[in-house]
Amino acid sequence: MKTNMRSFMVLLVLLASLFTPLFAEGSEYSQALGVQVGRLAGVGISYQRWQEHIGYQVAGGLLYHPEMEYGNDQLVYNIGFELQYPLVYHEVNSSLAGTLYFVGGVHHQGYREAKLTSADPDVYSAGPLILNLGIGGGIGVETILFKHFAISTEFVYMGMYELNTSTLNVDMYPQVSLRYRF
Repeated sequence: MKTNMRSFMVLLVLLASLFTPLFAEGSEYSQALGVQVGRLAGVGISYQRWQEHIGYQVAGGLLYHPEMEYGNDQLVYNIGFELQYPLVYHEVNSSLAGTLYFVGGVHHQGYREAKLTSADPDVYSAGPLILNLGIGGGIGVETILFKHFAISTEFVYMGMYELNTSTLNVDMYPQVSLRYRF
């Protein structure tokens, strides 16, 4: 299963990059690949594309520990999709530029938590599959160094709905990404 999910994530990133020519061309380096950490955006590998008047990003990751060693959850996966609307773009010089933007997105997460069933020796069993859906929005700043290295920080408000218990939580989260633009 571990290999199948990795293959799926690689396929997802490749498909996103193949379908991007359907949209209008953006700046000289309008695509980016890197890592993302955020509750709305997702945690894992990210692909971003800026168009002239809008940007989008998809990010996701997967952890799978069938033996639940040391209390690691058996399964954790997430995928997030964001639309980013630029407000201000400013190029200071050839080495430094930045974008201020609004962000809105959706998120899906699933996990099977490891539950301690015996303390001597440590034995874990997997809990039920918990599924969450989220939606939110906020503001972000992308700093671009030497036209290729992008560091983005975002602050978002997000509602997360747990399908298993029909629970809705609304909270605020910071997000950060490191990407290479090409």
